[in-house]
Amino acid sequence: MTFDNGTEGAKHMDMRDDYNMKTYFCDAYASWQKGGVENINGLIRQYIPRDADLSTMTDEDIYVIQERLNNQPRKGLNYLTPNQVIAMEVGH
Repeated sequence: MTFDNGTEGAKHMDMRDDYNMKTYFCDAYASWQKGGVENINGLIRQYIPRDADLSTMTDEDIYVIQERLNNQPRKGLNYLTPNQVIAMEVGH
């Protein structure tokens, strides 16, 4: 998993250890090092403009957007959706 250098990656070692995954940090101002992050940011912006006040959004609002994005097929997932891939991985 790749992180920006912000506070969102503060507990990356917990994720690394709990899920046995590799974690990386991007160089500052090097958006090409985090293509997946930039891609999902673009997808989120289809629903939430950059200047939106997130404090006005409910958990349900965010969940609806999350599910729309997670049910959208991705080329990088062989045109499966993220939800389909997760379901296959956990055996559901």
